[in-house]
Amino acid sequence: MKMIGLQNPEYICINHQGQNSYGGSQTWFSMDKWMSREYVLHKWGCGVIAMADLLLYLSKENHMYVTGATSLARGNHPVLEWKDYETYILYMMNTYAPVVPGSGMNGFAIAAAVRRYCIKYRIPMTISWKGFMDDQQMLRVMRKMLKEDIPVILAVGPNTPLVFRGKGIPFYTWKEKKEFILSNNSSVHSHFVVVTGILGFKHKRIMLQISSWGQEYYIDYEEYRKYIQEEGDTLTSSLLYLSKEDGTLF
Repeated sequence: MKMIGLQNPEYICINHQGQNSYGGSQTWFSMDKWMSREYVLHKWGCGVIAMADLLLYLSKENHMYVTGATSLARGNHPVLEWKDYETYILYMMNTYAPVVPGSGMNGFAIAAAVRRYCIKYRIPMTISWKGFMDDQQMLRVMRKMLKEDIPVILAVGPNTPLVFRGKGIPFYTWKEKKEFILSNNSSVHSHFVVVTGILGFKHKRIMLQISSWGQEYYIDYEEYRKYIQEEGDTLTSSLLYLSKEDGTLF
């Protein structure tokens, strides 16, 4: 097995209800008050979580990316407390990443939110939503970003054009680092995840290590690309490209 991953394998660890997470989760926000900020986040906030976790990771790993926003989550602590993280997410949603009830955010909205954030804090970063990539181009982009220690926001887009078909891809867990087991999330679509590693196995099988709903999961890259070809499209099922270096990728 060969792996390309982030320099910090712990990624973002949050203490939520006594359990340490692997990244954040929109499901932690309450649905008690209909259409409140917390309700909207719970229902449609995966894009905000992905964006906020990406920026938080950068600030934890390199002091030049620490900002007044990431300091709300006390980004210099190895394990974050839920209340601090909650304050941070709500601030990011209100200031940079508004969520549209019923649809959430799309890739272009996430790119625009990250751009607003980087302009505000004068962070030099190449930012774009990369659409229309084939499987090899997408792998090259992800590998490049991970080698730069940048997490990858990846979209499992909606069914296109029949958005209500409900077709999706399965998420896996890695049992004792020996075999992949199908998780309870067996048909995921219309969802943003954060890629933290790429695992290559014999017979050319590629698995993407991801953070989603506060857990570590894995996506079979071939299944993901098959979903794009048969049920989705290469614009909405794509990724946010970031680079600390100026210049074009292809």
